[in-house]
Amino acid sequence: METVMTRVQKVLRREFSPKEIILQAAGGGMVGGWIISDSFDDLTAEERQQKIWDLFRTYLNEKDRHRIVGFLTFTPLEKKMAFDDDFDDFALPSKRKSLAKGAKNTMASSRKNGVRKKAVSK
Repeated sequence: METVMTRVQKVLRREFSPKEIILQAAGGGMVGGWIISDSFDDLTAEERQQKIWDLFRTYLNEKDRHRIVGFLTFTPLEKKMAFDDDFDDFALPSKRKSLAKGAKNTMASSRKNGVRKKAVSK
């Protein structure tokens, strides 16, 4: 017997690759998840949800649709920005270049222990 999770997965695979779909059981026979896809570039959050729910309305019956908790949608870059700890590493090469060329890091030189030094006039 096919589960609602299997049916939802089949529907999502009509539009997205298996690598882009993350399904999770939400308890009580409910299902939700995430979709990480380049196809969301240039789409608003509303347009992304419309795209997903159009699929569900077309290929799932009402009972199955009521078992869907929801899906979060991300582009790969949005996912990386939100969840990857090493995202700041993207900026490191450009910082290294500017420091290697003798550029002065003015923020670091004007602060001590995270507190900006105040100019004192006598």
